[in-house]
Amino acid sequence: MDHISDLIQKINGMIIILLVGIAAHHSNLNAQTVDLDPNEIRGSVAKKPIAVLQNRFFLKSMRPEFGVLYGSVLNESYTKSTLTGARISMFVNEWVGAEAQMIKVAVSDSDDRKALNDITYRKKDDPSQLVSPDPEVNPIRGITDLSVIAAPFYGKLSLLDWAIVYTDLYGSLGLANVKTDQGAKTAITMGGGIRTYWATRWSTRLDFRNRSYTETRGGKSTRKNAWSFDLGISVLAF
Repeated sequence: MDHISDLIQKINGMIIILLVGIAAHHSNLNAQTVDLDPNEIRGSVAKKPIAVLQNRFFLKSMRPEFGVLYGSVLNESYTKSTLTGARISMFVNEWVGAEAQMIKVAVSDSDDRKALNDITYRKKDDPSQLVSPDPEVNPIRGITDLSVIAAPFYGKLSLLDWAIVYTDLYGSLGLANVKTDQGAKTAITMGGGIRTYWATRWSTRLDFRNRSYTETRGGKSTRKNAWSFDLGISVLAF
């Protein structure tokens, strides 16, 4: 658990640093197209023109988007949870939209749980019976998300002065129906991610999300925060 917590803290720190850097960068630039004159580039004489700053050449508002995802639940101690699913979304303008996700979860025992199950002992009240210690788990079996997405940060990267890569940083907030062994749970879901557009229609995504809901542990009601990450590919319908 410690190494997972450290990983989550590092990832959160990286995202915060990235957001601060992009915010500082955008505060120094206006929204107008910047045309660079190769003769005005500082330093030694440029060997070839640099022409990588330009407006985004496509719009995403009111364009349905479909995608698939693959990921994992991060903070499960005794199970391994693999996420596969599909999503559909649409922005009402360039910055705000809505998204629905349908996710199936494949669950298997972790190495820690297998090691515990290999241990056997005799029951105190019935020495003739061998039992194994088994931790109390409530694995996730499926997830349905409905979220509002805000993507106020937009940037462009030059790939070897050969292509321009467009990126969005975004956050999400909404509700989720989480199916567990204790039944369906209504959860609050929030997260963030980065999207990279490789063409006018295709993009790749990296998402981190937390789904918070109530479950029973040791006979008591407790709050569960299920952190997950996923990689995805999306395509705009037209």
